[in-house]
Amino acid sequence: MIKVLKIILTVLVTSFFFFPFSFSFLPSQNTKNLLAVVGLVFVIIELVRRKDLSVPRELLILLFISGMVSLLSLISITYNQTPDTTYVSFIRSTAIWLSSAFACVFTIRAVHGRIDAPLIVHYLTGACLFQCAAAMLIAFVPSVQLFVDTYVQQGQGLLKDLGRLYGIGASLDVAGSRFAVVLTAISFLLTSPAQKNTNGMAVFYTLSFIVISVIGNMIARTTTIGMAIGVAWFLATPFITRQRLQLDGRFGKAFTIILTGAALVLVSVLLYRAFPEVKKLFEFGFEGFFSFFETGEWNVSSNDKLATMMVWPEELRTWIIGDGYFANSRYDPNYLGNATDQGFYMGTDIGYLRFIFYFGIAGLVWIIALLVYSTYVCCKYFKEYTWLFVMALLVGLVVWAKVSTDVFLFFALFLCAAFLQETQEAIQVSTTDTP
Repeated sequence: MIKVLKIILTVLVTSFFFFPFSFSFLPSQNTKNLLAVVGLVFVIIELVRRKDLSVPRELLILLFISGMVSLLSLISITYNQTPDTTYVSFIRSTAIWLSSAFACVFTIRAVHGRIDAPLIVHYLTGACLFQCAAAMLIAFVPSVQLFVDTYVQQGQGLLKDLGRLYGIGASLDVAGSRFAVVLTAISFLLTSPAQKNTNGMAVFYTLSFIVISVIGNMIARTTTIGMAIGVAWFLATPFITRQRLQLDGRFGKAFTIILTGAALVLVSVLLYRAFPEVKKLFEFGFEGFFSFFETGEWNVSSNDKLATMMVWPEELRTWIIGDGYFANSRYDPNYLGNATDQGFYMGTDIGYLRFIFYFGIAGLVWIIALLVYSTYVCCKYFKEYTWLFVMALLVGLVVWAKVSTDVFLFFALFLCAAFLQETQEAIQVSTTDTP
């Protein structure tokens, strides 16, 4: 029982990291920042255990790349004389994400006595399932909504005006991108021959994939990106890995997956037909699918709005170093762009364009480099899971075609896990060499 309680608490810690929010009684700090303080203590403990107090070279390179993003942001706003410092503190944000991620993986290791890639994915899956359950409870149980709205600060006013489903720190495209990257990880573990999944694990992965896909899309349709990549991976696995899904037990894993998926689809159809509120959520979350089956064309209202945001820089200077605007700049007296209620410069919310308008291609290259290098390091330390990280990178790059939120925090967990593993190996070597 104690072990179960520890696991539940660790799922909550993971959720506080992956979907940070602020408490109403502590509005100046969110759960990510609070975890970062704890994580810093754990980092110091691990460095002392290493005895040489050395920081892995890969982490220093990541901080250097982040520093370049900050430097180019500073150059852009200084050259353009703008007050928008959104990405000037990017190196600080990277350090905070890494420190809070360390608190998370340190907790996981403390509970299980080990840390590895599948274990991290399991906790991320648990955090996403928790958010999906929370979102449904908030939507359909008034007392739960009142409790969350009273103690959690996450812009509920805007979410209610938009009529959007939300969890505890999970809302809009930020939540959608994180659901998406976890879906690709689940898909990889579900189909990876190295996992040797039992039928029970196959059912868990399948249930998780479908539940997060369905409710995640109701929260943010950006989830579709991960769902599509995950399904594509599932279908392409035999060709990419040149290995078939391993059979397990009398019926085999493939049959278990199909049966579980069919059962969930049936339940979804019944809920869709029985409850008007659920029907409305389904029609929003899967608007494109409904449009395709009804009209033969894939049409999503948000995509139509996105098409109006294709605004390109007109000056070479902007392409190179940007105009120095990213956040809500409509209140700047020198602002020349097309101000919107959200304050998007030039009226665009497209990630790549916002980056270019802010610090040009010069900054865009470095922020992409951060994800690429993170992928490389994760693949280096967790070789059997290379495709998992490649798909996560793909999610990050595709999401930027819609919104500017990134998935570095996903990689941060594995980067910190690699540091823990390296520390443990260094301690073992030191112990072995001691006479």
